[in-house]
This record gives sequence, C-alpha cells and structure tokens, in this order.
Amino acid sequence: MANSKDPYRGLDPEFRRKLSAFEQRLLDQDIWVKLTCGYRSIEEQNRLYARGRTTPGRIVTNARGGCSWHNFGLAADYVFLVNGKVSWDGPWEKFGRIARECGLEWGGDWKRFRDRPHVQWRKGRTLRGMRASE
Repeated sequence: MANSKDPYRGLDPEFRRKLSAFEQRLLDQDIWVKLTCGYRSIEEQNRLYARGRTTPGRIVTNARGGCSWHNFGLAADYVFLVNGKVSWDGPWEKFGRIARECGLEWGGDWKRFRDRPHVQWRKGRTLRGMRASE
C-alpha cells in the first residue's frame, strides 16, 4: 500500500482529529486498534477493485477509483490488536457504536457490503460533489 509506513499520511486534517478522538475513546474502553489504511490513490483503489474480478483474490471493495472516500483522505480501515497481535476478531459492535458517537460512518452498518474495519467522514458532501470539486 502506498501509505504502509504512515497510514495517517494524506488524511484530511479534520478527519485525522476525529480519528484521534475515536481511537482515544476506544482505548478508554480498553479496545486496542491499529490503522491499516487511510488515503488511497485512484490507481491503488482500482487495483483493489480488480481483486476477485480480473486479478486473483477475494473481492475486498465495491468502489472503483474515485468512488471511495479513501481517495479523498476521508476513510480509514482498522484492525484490532489483541495481546500485541493483529486480529480481525474483536468487539465490532462496540467499535461501530463508538465510531457513530464520534460522528463517523461505520461500514458495519452498510446493508450491501458490510465493511466492519471501515470508518469514514463525508464532511456533509457526496462523492459526486467531491469528484466535481477536484
């Protein structure tokens, strides 16, 4: 991934502050997480979209490049840290509740493509509006 060394690089500054508050709220509940992916380039998003479609692997996203909040620095994906090790098993419902309390949208609430590790903040905008302002 383009930002594997610093997954916070490229994130919108206001969103980054929201994530900091979110992460602190999780820690207050003794829930340890690690940000694995924030900003993604259009090219990187298209590579992920190809997985399970035109390249080997399982489908990991329904969003093509330019159609993901990651492309605007307004989305983040997390994993849990359990005894210092990465885990996909954790208190997802608590994670989602705290995300909502922090003003974030949680991918676990989506009906069509549940994405529990994902949180995003739209800034009151639509993807169409974001693409038009570029």
